[in-house]
Amino acid sequence: MSPARKGKQQEGGDFINFTESSGATDPAVNALLDQSQRRYAEQRLTRKEREKKKQEREKIRRRRPYHTTYDIPVELRQRIKNVAEQHSVPASQVATLGLLLLVQALDEGQVDVNAYKVPSRSPRYDWNLVLPVEEVLASGRKRRK
Repeated sequence: MSPARKGKQQEGGDFINFTESSGATDPAVNALLDQSQRRYAEQRLTRKEREKKKQEREKIRRRRPYHTTYDIPVELRQRIKNVAEQHSVPASQVATLGLLLLVQALDEGQVDVNAYKVPSRSPRYDWNLVLPVEEVLASGRKRRK
């Protein structure tokens, strides 16, 4: 019996359907397949489209040092987005302004981080900050009305 044949017949014939995924694939194999598929798709583009893709990748690579990810409450993220839309500016610039003002307030002693500290269970950090998100967001809603 051929290695491509199964012991019992399937609906599609006597052969194994190798296009179906078994679900237990190695992530490294998946990454390699994805990379080869992207490369193949890129080869099918016109020269102009390939150049455009290359420029986009380079632009992303140049911006990497400026990208940072922080976990913030959903409500705060929405407020930042609302402010950005209200002023027709990018949300990242609103967030950057807020962080700059916070750092300035910390330097000038206007904000005391110690007031928000609680001991951490994490071996990585000594402290966590208990943030007054609801209070701050509630006060912002009152002001807007």
